[in-house]
Amino acid sequence: MHTEINIRTAASLRGLRAEKNMTIEDVANKTGINKDTISRYENSNVSMQLYILDKLVECYGIGLDIFFKNIYDKMQNDEKEKQEPQKE
Repeated sequence: MHTEINIRTAASLRGLRAEKNMTIEDVANKTGINKDTISRYENSNVSMQLYILDKLVECYGIGLDIFFKNIYDKMQNDEKEKQEPQKE
């Protein structure tokens, strides 16, 4: 089931990995998490387990609190932009 939060979480994981210029294999080697599992998380193809998500975001140098705050802030910003009148 692809909920908005799962989709945004997956996109955020991909974005963080790209920001750090890491491959899935790099992340797998650093975290001990299977490459296929990382790929499924990044594509929102699996129900996310908190302890794995925690290991992944820790690999990128942030905690779950900051990770989810960034997702929440992005969701709030997107909602705000939807409500603003279009400028011509």
